[in-house]
Amino acid sequence: MVNINNGASTMTNEFILTLVTLIAGISFGFTGFYVYKQKAQTLSSAFLKKELAFAPIYISSVIILSLLYFITPKEDDFIHDFSALELFVPLLLAGICYVLTLFTQTAKFINIFIIAAISISVYFLPPDFLMFKGYLSLWADRLAIILLWSVFSCFYYILNGVDGILPIFSASYLICLIILSLFDAAPAFYGLTGLALLCINGSFLAYNWFPAKITLSNNSCKIFGFMLGGIMTFAGSENLAPCFAIILTIFALELLQSIFKKLSLRNRYADLNTNTICYQAHISGLTPNQVCFAIFKVQILFIILGCFQAYLPNNYSLPIASLFLAAWFLNKLKNWDEPTQSLKEINQEFVSDLRQNINDIKNSLKRD
Repeated sequence: MVNINNGASTMTNEFILTLVTLIAGISFGFTGFYVYKQKAQTLSSAFLKKELAFAPIYISSVIILSLLYFITPKEDDFIHDFSALELFVPLLLAGICYVLTLFTQTAKFINIFIIAAISISVYFLPPDFLMFKGYLSLWADRLAIILLWSVFSCFYYILNGVDGILPIFSASYLICLIILSLFDAAPAFYGLTGLALLCINGSFLAYNWFPAKITLSNNSCKIFGFMLGGIMTFAGSENLAPCFAIILTIFALELLQSIFKKLSLRNRYADLNTNTICYQAHISGLTPNQVCFAIFKVQILFIILGCFQAYLPNNYSLPIASLFLAAWFLNKLKNWDEPTQSLKEINQEFVSDLRQNINDIKNSLKRD
């Protein structure tokens, strides 16, 4: 016989825990940024003032995630057991990396520190923890995790070129994780973690919305990427990697085309932040708010597709379709002030741009 009272009690406890997480995330986030704004006015160093903007995000995340780990009921909803080491080692290493960004002598080596932190975090994963189970061997899987996590972390700052874009992208990953948890496609702890970070991230969005009162440095964005990448890595082992691949399609395409532009060795493409189509759309006439709303709307679609992917037997079809959809959207955003193009015209423009960039690279190499 089913114990109805026990089921009702469990639902009540889950509701209370969710409500507490929501209140704590919002309270810690807004309080942290408010305190930072008050203290930042007394700092004379512009470098330190900008680097310390990440402190409310990190401190709030450590406190709430630590409490969640110990008070969340231990349920058998994990494919892989989530140990304390898997949570606290990355959090501790993120803190160490963040402290190192506060000093100009060590800040320039942040990418090396982050890759080392990721390697250490992956070392502590249990042997049965596989992201690409059935496709790669244990060590190949570990190397793939380090590579993907490092790329995401070290290049997450490219989304920091337009006010509001970074927290909007961050929110989309977390919202997807929360929805997957609600439908039992992800463990409850990951859902609560996503909710806590979403509230903290929402606090940052309120201050980062145009005109931004608080912005993160590129190095702080990398630490933030390290933390988000860790959550997606651990949740990805619950057969959710294709879901996050869908959410990340715009970021992946923005990164690829930004790097490709930089490889063309043109002076105006030296900074990856300014190479993104989001940034180019902004300087060509769109306001930051318009760019943010455009990104937000397409990310909602990717969230829906990502959640739907969790129940599909095929891990490739929807992510590949999302890649084409993201490419179409970025092309529309890039040419927002031009008349609607046909598919043939879009393909011709893409091929033309590709040839131009290849020729630029060849000419630059010849000059060298």
